[in-house]
Amino acid sequence: MIMNMSHSFRFTSASVIATCCLLSGGPGRADDIAEVKATIAAFHQALAALDIAKIDALWAHDDTVMDKEPLAKSTTLGWSGTRKNFEGLFAAASTISVKPSEGPNVQVRGDIAYSTGVGLSEATFKTFPAFSADVYEADVFEKRDGKWVYVVHAAYALPK
Repeated sequence: MIMNMSHSFRFTSASVIATCCLLSGGPGRADDIAEVKATIAAFHQALAALDIAKIDALWAHDDTVMDKEPLAKSTTLGWSGTRKNFEGLFAAASTISVKPSEGPNVQVRGDIAYSTGVGLSEATFKTFPAFSADVYEADVFEKRDGKWVYVVHAAYALPK
């Protein structure tokens, strides 16, 4: 099971990065990299605040969005389903925190950016056991109307 999950994880991460490389243009500017890093930090802060309005501001709102959270068994496609997942998470959680330990490692090519990183994710819930794990995040962003927004977020709990 862990071998299959590890293989799937490597394949998914490699696919995300390869797709970004193929679709993107020239090298990233330092200000774009800083803006993407700020978007990632804002996402972690929105999770900690359990604030759906802050999540709304950071994501594209269309059917191209893909999201895979550490406790989810599958990827959610489209903004509508992704938003519902965050609403459910926030209703169930008492606290959430993400403390980056590696990265984010950001690459920008034109209006596409991608990032990888690892962070300690912890959550307590109202009715089920707490969660604590190092989580690998692979993200894809698009610059829309001058602002970097999430279009793909894939987060996987790493084996202990």
